[in-house]
Amino acid sequence: MAKLDFSPIADTTRRAEIVGLLRRAILTGRLEPGQKLNELRISEQMRVSRAPLREAMRELVQEGILTSIPYAGTFVINVTAKDIDDAYSLNKVLDEFAIERTWPLREQRFFDELDRRHAAVKEATRDLDTTRQIETALQLHGLIHEWADNSVLLETWQRLTSRLQMYFALHQRARNEPVPAVDVHETYVRLLKGSDMRAAQRHAKDHIDLDFEELLAYARGLEQRGSKGAGADRAGRPKGG
Repeated sequence: MAKLDFSPIADTTRRAEIVGLLRRAILTGRLEPGQKLNELRISEQMRVSRAPLREAMRELVQEGILTSIPYAGTFVINVTAKDIDDAYSLNKVLDEFAIERTWPLREQRFFDELDRRHAAVKEATRDLDTTRQIETALQLHGLIHEWADNSVLLETWQRLTSRLQMYFALHQRARNEPVPAVDVHETYVRLLKGSDMRAAQRHAKDHIDLDFEELLAYARGLEQRGSKGAGADRAGRPKGG
């Protein structure tokens, strides 16, 4: 496992900055699925007290990318192939419904915002900024959910996005590249501006399925590695981290 170092934070009240640093460490793989967070070490490296660090960790627990286990500590969530399959399957259903609901409500403001978010994704992609690329891509995909005028749909999407952040990051590691191709959303955006709703729905599904089997294989590899580590723990040898 690579050595993990955090840069110090000057303003100890800036919980959002702590959250951002932890999220970036998770999405870039510096904090791996299943890894326990060492509060003392992280607080020393960031030069913050443990109180705001714990607040930031609780926020990420609420988001769903950290999990807190009583008497054990706080961990990055473990990821299984089934977790990913469940999330992506739901994503496809939500996208299809969101496009159907959004379609008659589209207007110039929708198209302008679509272009703005698409430009933000491409900028992050060109910068090879994994975390920002994932965040902006989810914002791009979230537009149809925001525009669909269905509060339950939007709430469900917002709960799903926290998991999708991590799964998108794993997807990039499975592809062995920091970010996808800069033009990966061109067809998606063009079809959302077009006149064929069914074509937009089909492409949204295909977009989610892109390299999906490769991602599942990568997740199964993580599961196998985790089970071997658990076996090492039971045998009395330290797991590391």
